[in-house]
Amino acid sequence: MKNLFLAITTVMLIAALAVGYNDDAKSEDTTNPTTEVENPGVLTAVAWSVVATPVFPVTGSDGLIHLGYELQFTNITGSAVTVKIDSVEVIDPLRDNSVISSVKVFSIDGADITYKLRNYDVPVTLDVNNYSNILGPGQFGVMYMNVTFNNIDEVPQFLGHRVTASLPEIEGAQPITAIGGFTEVSSDKAIVVSPPLKGDRWIDADGCCSIIGAHRFTINTINGKLRIAERFAIDFVQLNSEGKLFEGDPSDLNNWHYYKSEIFAAAPGMVIEAVNGLPDQPPGQLPPDTTIVTAGGNHVIIDMGGGRFALYAHMIPGSVVVNKGDFVERGQLLGLLGNSGNTDGPHLHFHVMDNAPALNSNGLPYVFDKWEFQGHLVGTLEEINTKFFSGQAIEIDFTGSGNRTEQLPLTNDVIGFK
Repeated sequence: MKNLFLAITTVMLIAALAVGYNDDAKSEDTTNPTTEVENPGVLTAVAWSVVATPVFPVTGSDGLIHLGYELQFTNITGSAVTVKIDSVEVIDPLRDNSVISSVKVFSIDGADITYKLRNYDVPVTLDVNNYSNILGPGQFGVMYMNVTFNNIDEVPQFLGHRVTASLPEIEGAQPITAIGGFTEVSSDKAIVVSPPLKGDRWIDADGCCSIIGAHRFTINTINGKLRIAERFAIDFVQLNSEGKLFEGDPSDLNNWHYYKSEIFAAAPGMVIEAVNGLPDQPPGQLPPDTTIVTAGGNHVIIDMGGGRFALYAHMIPGSVVVNKGDFVERGQLLGLLGNSGNTDGPHLHFHVMDNAPALNSNGLPYVFDKWEFQGHLVGTLEEINTKFFSGQAIEIDFTGSGNRTEQLPLTNDVIGFK
């Protein structure tokens, strides 16, 4: 009986596609579409949902309000059917399902991957080769979203996603459109923190929101849940006056001029974890034996209250000067910037999360109270990383330089902290 029911359901789906059944009106109840008898819904070839809800707005250094989040798509068709995602629209379910704002997302090589799915059946390269609009039988993929608004008043209370999908292998099948993937947009403001470093020419080497670098790309499955702890994480590195990260032999950590930089508490709170005894790694390659415990290297986690926790990672062994149970003040010294843990070059990894474990959490947005926007690196993230590790100078576009308040630096921003 179960096999018969499955067969009937599959035939119904394919038949619906073949005749072009595409009744949007029956799929657009936005409160609880399953509770109304007169709203039977639409048979779809894929299931989609927001990975972690609600989604949180944050003001970026470009002056825009960013909603950075992820959609998971799953091909649930039987009979080994491939699904193509033809289009995705972000809609406001409280305003007649009208299309809202704009979405733009890029891979590290600068390719436009807006509304493309991250494929899990290809080697991780972080470039355009990891993305497509095709899901094979039984496959799932993640679509990275960056929805922007000009001001906070434009941000809706809820989001939905109008998806059109087709079955290209089935002759005569017509695309089907339906609305799902609803999520609340949090009304909470991003936490305001102070800079964890001091000095000029700090670089957001991998951060939010439109460029999908290693942080946003990384999705961990922990205790059966998808976790994106590093959604708003920043890797801080610092250019010298010549635009380089190091001089001389890069294998000598002391040739990276910002190695041993002081790291400060960005907000007051209770230290709930302090690791101090892991070795620095040789620059130029990631360690082969990283675990969920050692990934952060020597690090400090601070409970800032309100369900927000801050991670300061990759410090020099023996440099951490706080202990579990200590209460720290804003601006208090925590340790020195190093290269311990899962890292291929000295940097401070900083992020805010909704749970105490560094990776068994989802990332939350934050903004720095005062900082100076000193320009933006020229080139794709891939090109810049190549120059970083080859010792080349990086070109800076100084357009828009000036003081900023309560904004989040974006990937490749050049930053001054006083």
